[in-house]
Amino acid sequence: MDFSRLLCLSCLILFSLILTLAQDNSPTESKTEKEKQQKKLELRVLEMLDQAVSDAGTLKLAQNRAIVYAIAGDLYWKFDEKRARELFRNSANDILVANAEAEKEKKNDDDPYAAVFDFGDIRNEILPLIAKHDADLALELLAQTRPAKIAEALTKAMQPNAKQEGGMLNFNPEQFRVRQEIALEQRFAVLAAEQNPDKAIKLIKDSLSKGISWNVLPLLQKLNQKEEKKAAALADEVVKKITDTDLTKRREDLGAAIRFLQYATNPNAPKNTKEKQFKFTDSQLKDLASKIADTFLQPINSLELTMGMTQVMPSLEKIVPEKMPLLKQRQTEVMKNLPPELKRMQQQEKLWNPNSTPEELLADLPKLNEYEKVSAYRSLTNKIAQIEDESRAKKLIEQIPDEKARQNANEQYESAKISRIAKEGKLDEAKKLIGNLGKKKTQIQKLVALAMEFHKKETEKDREVALNLMKDAKSLANEYPEDEDELNDLMEIVKGYAIIKPDEAFRIFDPIVDQINDFVQATAILSKYNKRNRAFKKGELVLRVNGYSWDSLLLFRYITQIQMLGKADLNRMSSFSDRFQRTDSRTIVKLFVAQGFLKEEKKGENNDNSGGASYYFEF
Repeated sequence: MDFSRLLCLSCLILFSLILTLAQDNSPTESKTEKEKQQKKLELRVLEMLDQAVSDAGTLKLAQNRAIVYAIAGDLYWKFDEKRARELFRNSANDILVANAEAEKEKKNDDDPYAAVFDFGDIRNEILPLIAKHDADLALELLAQTRPAKIAEALTKAMQPNAKQEGGMLNFNPEQFRVRQEIALEQRFAVLAAEQNPDKAIKLIKDSLSKGISWNVLPLLQKLNQKEEKKAAALADEVVKKITDTDLTKRREDLGAAIRFLQYATNPNAPKNTKEKQFKFTDSQLKDLASKIADTFLQPINSLELTMGMTQVMPSLEKIVPEKMPLLKQRQTEVMKNLPPELKRMQQQEKLWNPNSTPEELLADLPKLNEYEKVSAYRSLTNKIAQIEDESRAKKLIEQIPDEKARQNANEQYESAKISRIAKEGKLDEAKKLIGNLGKKKTQIQKLVALAMEFHKKETEKDREVALNLMKDAKSLANEYPEDEDELNDLMEIVKGYAIIKPDEAFRIFDPIVDQINDFVQATAILSKYNKRNRAFKKGELVLRVNGYSWDSLLLFRYITQIQMLGKADLNRMSSFSDRFQRTDSRTIVKLFVAQGFLKEEKKGENNDNSGGASYYFEF
């Protein structure tokens, strides 16, 4: 009997040990298996990147090769920084070749807009991609790839008494490019703030000798989140630079100073933000406002100064009210001498002024012609959509005289309200409101965004709700689209299913690949007979880092979906990328797919994409 009990007890102990070992080993084995699978997928990504780099050698356009090398380098950084830097330098070499090709083309181009808008300059796209990994290398390549004309103009701009020519009525392309160059350099300092705040401060201080750029403000914001005292000290340097400059000669510096002042006094700025916002001190604002006011009181007449005065008067009134009588007197004198057409330009300026309130725009509507009213309604609608006080927003909407504009403003307000409610976690309330929207396109966008929010909650019940919302959205779309609007609706459905039910997303996307192929090839043929077509050059699709296309090419319009499908199933999407028939299309799609797989989902990100293209993932 004792032996039987002993045997039974031994069996129980042995069974417990086996069970314990099984429980201990199971997660380990599962974890190891996941790691192996992840390694396989990462190797697949590297194969795709190597294939794209190899295919880049067959591309005709140097700017396309530069873009492929830059994107590949950006993605390679995670695995091999040395290889990534090689690709970045390869990209820079092809930028130099592209610069030389662009100069030749300009001499033979009879397009009057070619000198104003340089569509071939891809430095502004590529160099920031490098800067986010290595700001020093980006600054080195910024100087290395700088066209000779820009370098010469930049040297002139750094002279103490350099005067900025041109203006609203006399556009100067060279100075426009110089301002872009300064802004790019200061933008790198913003990126460098993540890597080395002290070095970023030095970069900005050095850059201030060339002029003031609006990009200084994002840097101050970043520094403020980490080291508030250093942000305030740098703001002192910026304000001192402005107060020591003759703003009647340095109009771009005047423009930056005005924007700083508007930022500080903007009544339309979002109030509820989690980030600690940078603020100029009262003393800094007083110095800025006094300098700007004294500039406007100078006995110099120019359209820029007149427009700038009107633009910033509300801000000046808040900070230097004692100067307002003289400023208003000066403004009256200047306005008397303005031709009627310039007076209208001055009136139109309110439409784009961030400090203009919806009430002010409504009051000015009767003074505008029909063309101006289109812009006014657009601006008015955007401002009303940002208002969180529903009673104020509704009252403003009721005052809009045009019925169509009134309906559009109400639709956008309700759409923005749904987004705010969803962000607050009131998903059921948001779901009820979607049905009240009048436009099918907006309903689809909101249903998809809401479905993705429910899906994030990761409970069985919420995921079931997400699937039902997707079914509702899908029922509103035509699975066999007959025009681009219907195709856009269907691709919005693909975006939602890529997260919620990938198999369905791939099923819907499958026939769309062939449609994109047909569209790209047809556009390529038509571009031969249209010299103004900037989507193709020498028969090759002009690639862009962020996929922006002047002709809104379908291939670039759906980057978000391509990336999300790459995240959902890399191998499957890799096979889809092989179906793109043209080398240029296939190469860039492979890179987009790799981007999607390597990017991580933002936590708490609102995926409402109704306001335009936005990416669901970030590194």
